[in-house]
Amino acid sequence: MSISIQFLGAAECVTGSQFLVSVGDRRVLVDCGMFQGSPEEVARNRLPFAFEADALDAAILTHAHLDHCGRLPALVKAGYSGPIHATRATVDLAEIVLRDSAKLQVEFTERWNRRQARDAEEAEAKAEAKAAAASEAAVEEVDDETLPERMRNATPEGRTETRAPIYDEGDVDATMALFRGADYGAEIAVTDGVTAVLHDAGHILGSAIVELRVTDGDDRRTLIFSGDLGRDGSPILRDPTPIAHADHVIVESTYGNREHAPHDEAIDELVAAISEVSEDQGVLLVPAFAIGRTQEIVWVLDELVRDGRIPRVPLYLDSPMASRATTVYTDHPEIYDEETAALLKSGESPLAYPGQQFTDSVDESKAIRTAKRPIMVVASSGMLTGGRIMHHLKDFLPDPKCTLLFIGYQGQGTLGRHLQDGGKTARIDRQEFDVRCRIRSISGFSAHADQDELEAWLGHFAADGRPKSVLIVHGDPDAAEAFAGRIRSEMGLDAIIPKHRQTITLT
Repeated sequence: MSISIQFLGAAECVTGSQFLVSVGDRRVLVDCGMFQGSPEEVARNRLPFAFEADALDAAILTHAHLDHCGRLPALVKAGYSGPIHATRATVDLAEIVLRDSAKLQVEFTERWNRRQARDAEEAEAKAEAKAAAASEAAVEEVDDETLPERMRNATPEGRTETRAPIYDEGDVDATMALFRGADYGAEIAVTDGVTAVLHDAGHILGSAIVELRVTDGDDRRTLIFSGDLGRDGSPILRDPTPIAHADHVIVESTYGNREHAPHDEAIDELVAAISEVSEDQGVLLVPAFAIGRTQEIVWVLDELVRDGRIPRVPLYLDSPMASRATTVYTDHPEIYDEETAALLKSGESPLAYPGQQFTDSVDESKAIRTAKRPIMVVASSGMLTGGRIMHHLKDFLPDPKCTLLFIGYQGQGTLGRHLQDGGKTARIDRQEFDVRCRIRSISGFSAHADQDELEAWLGHFAADGRPKSVLIVHGDPDAAEAFAGRIRSEMGLDAIIPKHRQTITLT
């Protein structure tokens, strides 16, 4: 049986997850995410797909974060019309994410086109002025009749072509019509000879480990795609499902080269940060993904208030997407862990901090800058690549009484990584802002498993179910290399780090 995987995203980087599985003439795509981070990474989103979209038999989505689902409407726009399989919660969240993304794609494109037109006008004006000056200097040597022609020849030809958005709301409508919701543990008929089972990944609501079973007569292979693995003991969700058998495993490595701080230590650091801004009458600004991280930090803050560990500092949740996502979270209590389910039964809301305020409108968001301090603000995006957090940075980065608190991964090339690494200035909307606020990072709130937790998850594969190969994806090169080396030396597994666009044949 001929099986291959082409690694079209999240290979040698963290974002853009996209894996094309080929079984003979059958084609199944696992994830179709957007690249995020540096301008060079983001530019990949406009490249054509490496395959004919209408030749795909099916697509499977691990979860609803943008770097895993964000290019699905572009895939549909390119001609894909088959099913998209995901958990029911992922379908609900993906609609929120994709509609928001479509709106941003249109807005970004309109701004880009206006900027290109403005730059072209400025360049043309400068060229005309330069040509006029040159002609004036040479007027004594040039006949008056030839002067206009020389000036015309010195003027730039044409303008920059306009750009179309990667996709729009109509493409999202077409995409949502293709989704097929499934429950954890249910067998999905993907295409001829290919079935899938989705297992709880514990990363965000509805996140899944994909078990792909491929058969050809009596020959059978099992491929496991980890998706993004959550952490044992994290709030709200169950722990990642242990898997006992696979022929090949494709596993993430976001934190493959480091360990997170213990949970208790992370809580202590959060309490200290809140106390600091409370005493200074300042602002705690927390960049957070609207889905997953925001709900988790609200859960923790509510617990800290109930336990009397922090003062009841007003909390602004400045993300319309987070507001909608929290509604989806409340609609799927069947996915909660035992602790959160028990809170619900007792009448407590695990996703509500006392007096929290969702600032859904732009005016409400702008009013935060003049709100009576101290305050806490949780806003997206989590890596400072866009969203309302950018406007708050302009207000609060120069303020020494404010604290910018990172509680999640900051991708290479992002403003978040720049500030986390000690950057003293930040460029936002073509303006430079001095960084005078405190910068703090807490690793214990990550929604990704760390090195030890990833290794422990791989360790569940039984002796008779050990994979023939482990393919390391979704990690910066240093993290992937470190994790690959560790599982080779400590687990005796064959670890491979695929290159971007590489095709690997599986035996």
